[in-house]
Order: sequence, then structure tokens, then C-alpha cells
Amino acid sequence: MFNLSLKHILPIAFFTIFGNMQVLASNQASTPATTAVKECVGEEREFCILRNFKDSIEASRIRGKIAYDNYCVLCHGKSGLGDGRAAKLHNPKPANLTASTYPAEYISRIIVVGGEAMSRSPAMPPWGNQLTDEQIKDIVNLLMSIRAVAK
Repeated sequence: MFNLSLKHILPIAFFTIFGNMQVLASNQASTPATTAVKECVGEEREFCILRNFKDSIEASRIRGKIAYDNYCVLCHGKSGLGDGRAAKLHNPKPANLTASTYPAEYISRIIVVGGEAMSRSPAMPPWGNQLTDEQIKDIVNLLMSIRAVAK
């Protein structure tokens, strides 16, 4: 889905860490910036979106994928199926995020306070002190999109 090389990750990480970007809710209607994203094509598409349409839902999902790959993939797996390399260490197993039916607000809260605080798996750590609000919203936007693809 996303093919980013190292030459793309550093500028994206800079945007993620230092950017002053507004994050869109996953259910927000299409905006001119979102529609204009279609102008970005080819292997440079993700970088083009981040550079030129940083406030779009597409840019949020790309940033979310970067954060997900850094913080979530070890347990939840590359596709969110709960089959990451560390999944076998946990009982219960990590959630299959593609099958989740929870609303974005609930998912965001689990990320912030962890599974145990939400009467879920104690193996899900609280990320509220490590992730910015923007990173959490970006991850949630990504998760909402992979859930939609799985249906």
C-alpha cells in the first residue's frame, strides 16, 4: 500500500515531529485538498501528498502508517491482523485491528491509556506519554482505513 524509501522517511519524520498540521477526522467529508491529492502519482506519491496536501486525510494515514510501523507493528503485525512477531508472547493475542468495530474515539482512548485501563488486554501498553495527539489521530485514521478495506 505504501512504498516509502529512506529518502522519504526523513522528511516525513520531520513533518511528523515538527509539523504544525491539522489532523482530519476519519469521517470528514472530502475537501478540495483531499480531491487534489489525485495530482500526486507515481513512486513519489506519498511524499507529494505529505509535502503538498499535509492537512488531507491521505497525509494523515501516511503519517499514521509511519507511527504504526514504529510502535504497533511488532504486536499487531504489518497488516493489523494481530500476527506481529511479538504476538506469540501474549495471551490473549493482540487484537485483529482490521476486524474492529469500535468507533475512532474508543480506539484512540485504548492507544492513550492502554488495554488494562479499558478492561481489555493488559498487554496493550498505554502510549499516551510516548505519542503526540497528532500521531494518535494519524494512527486512528490509518486503522479506520484498513478496517474499511477489510470489509
